[in-house]
Amino acid sequence: MNFNIHGFADDHQVYKSFKPKAEHDIMTQQVPQCFREICDWMRSHFLQLNPGKTEIMVFGSRKVLSQLHISGVFINSEICVRLSPTAKNLGFVLDSSLDLEAQVKKLKQSCFHKLRNIAKMKSILSIPQMRQLIQATILSSLDYCNSLYFGCNKSVLKQLQQIQNRACATILGLKKRDAKSPHLQKLHWLKIQERIEFKILLLTYKSLNGESPAYISDLIRYSSMAGDRNPSLHQYVAKSSMGDRAFVSCAANMWNKLPVEVKLSPSLPHFKCMLKTHLFKRSYGHDD
Repeated sequence: MNFNIHGFADDHQVYKSFKPKAEHDIMTQQVPQCFREICDWMRSHFLQLNPGKTEIMVFGSRKVLSQLHISGVFINSEICVRLSPTAKNLGFVLDSSLDLEAQVKKLKQSCFHKLRNIAKMKSILSIPQMRQLIQATILSSLDYCNSLYFGCNKSVLKQLQQIQNRACATILGLKKRDAKSPHLQKLHWLKIQERIEFKILLLTYKSLNGESPAYISDLIRYSSMAGDRNPSLHQYVAKSSMGDRAFVSCAANMWNKLPVEVKLSPSLPHFKCMLKTHLFKRSYGHDD
């Protein structure tokens, strides 16, 4: 049936691409047959599939999703699993159109709640302690799976930046109308867009140096000779704006724009240092 499987620990996804005209065959024949085969395998290993924890999603642009009409799949004669508009995967909320607004909404609520609680402790904490606490609780949340935010609309990125700005204001006691950029620079924090690019380029460097899983490293390859002093990656031409967000496309595009001295970093720590310096200068316009 040509379904692909991707697993992480005890969490597995079975996925398949299809065009809207194939919806009936996929939803009424292939997906139920796939479930039957999974159930048979689990039964032979003394396991049982839990329909209550099974979710089915269809990803696509809003235009493509509007052409679909089936809203559920019968995995057997008695149980119908409805298509989910959102689903949590490893703690990250994905939605069917991949605009990630549901994820950002949840993240804002969580981070603002934490910041309010941290602000109440300001009288007993020093600025370095506040900074360390907020980096551990807020920035770590902003950085979690943040490569998925690449290519999102500006309103999503603006909301993420608001969280970082609020974190900066909480540490330094800034007022709402105070400009945040100079203070972000003072804290030596990359802005949201640069943090996203940092994560993607870090994954790219690891992939090129055998430090990432095969399912990531197999996506990219050099287009120039191995001994080239300015190694570049093969760039894939995406057929849509959503395709531009894929790692295989954006990683090569970003990597090829890096200065050669950053690309040729001899070690991972050196690469991180060089990359952050490069992105920091680009974001704030001058050396710190």
